[in-house]
Amino acid sequence: MKLSCQKSTMLSSLQLLGPVTAGTTTKPILQAVKLEAIDDKAVLEATDLEVGVRCLVEPVEVQEAGTVVLQEGRLTELLREWPEEKICMETRGSMCLLSGKGGVFKMAGYDPEEFPVIPTFSDEGSVEVSADELEGMIKKVVFACASERVRHTMTGVLFREEGGELRMVATDGRRLAFARGKKSGGGKTTMDGIVPRRGVELLSRIATHQEGNVLLKMDGTHLLAKSGKATLCSQLIEGQYPNYEEAVPKDNDKKVEADAEGLAAAIRRATILTTAERHLIKLKLQKGMIVVEAETPEVGEAMVDVEVKYSGEDLEIGFNPDFLLDALKAIEKGTVQLEFKGPATAAIMKRSHDFLYVVMPIRLAETT
Repeated sequence: MKLSCQKSTMLSSLQLLGPVTAGTTTKPILQAVKLEAIDDKAVLEATDLEVGVRCLVEPVEVQEAGTVVLQEGRLTELLREWPEEKICMETRGSMCLLSGKGGVFKMAGYDPEEFPVIPTFSDEGSVEVSADELEGMIKKVVFACASERVRHTMTGVLFREEGGELRMVATDGRRLAFARGKKSGGGKTTMDGIVPRRGVELLSRIATHQEGNVLLKMDGTHLLAKSGKATLCSQLIEGQYPNYEEAVPKDNDKKVEADAEGLAAAIRRATILTTAERHLIKLKLQKGMIVVEAETPEVGEAMVDVEVKYSGEDLEIGFNPDFLLDALKAIEKGTVQLEFKGPATAAIMKRSHDFLYVVMPIRLAETT
């Protein structure tokens, strides 16, 4: 193999694959990337056996076709420190020679035959989703995945096509995030599976670097995604996902409209006077106002007024502030609707039809 390209071209592709190799320690070759040069293009691949990504590297000048497998971390670090924009790569036996004005480096490679095969992608049976829509949906739900493996299915995001739209759900048992988006194209397909969090986060990275649409499909055991530059293959989590519709309260009658940015800013300020041991804020609903309070012994007290649209009865309810801020960050701007019933009942946060969030309160009597 022999090729040359701009350093930034190779680096941008390596940075997309970096999260795949970063957490892998079982086999050294899984910390490596495969670079294959064919005709006038090059392709980088990385896999940890659960998630695999294939990324197009272009433009490149290919003088000789071939394949090399190199340790991703060292290759990325070397390119970051490379003093000029152009870099030349050439295989000599099991070694890869990197040369230019920055010097000459010989990197030991792995046998390409030992690199795991990443499943290929067929467009048949796929659906199209706008890259912006896909990225926005993932942002609205991925934070709610469970980090502990108490229930394995909760460590991923449910992808489901229903009624001509794509739905995503994530929950950790204390909160639940739901997002929906429109398909841009594609025929009828069966999409109903749980995608591991890391696969979802890599899909978001791919969508971020893509203009236009992303193709999605499930084959029973894997989620396959394809953009103009990259292809992702992620194993699905086996098991039955919780019935998320049953977790949504149906009779929360205290309805509030608030500015998402203003409410988030008030919660952030009040949270400064909380601690890890007492990570709690209180929301006091009053006519036309929510008072955000924090009270922590030996730290201090906070009280922040937020103007809202509300004309119901007074209510005092406690929350983990991080759980509220995660959802408000996903919404970013605009009006958010909040729905409450009582101090021990789950609250709802939503924006129009595309986002719904359910969060359990903290019983204030338990914290006194």
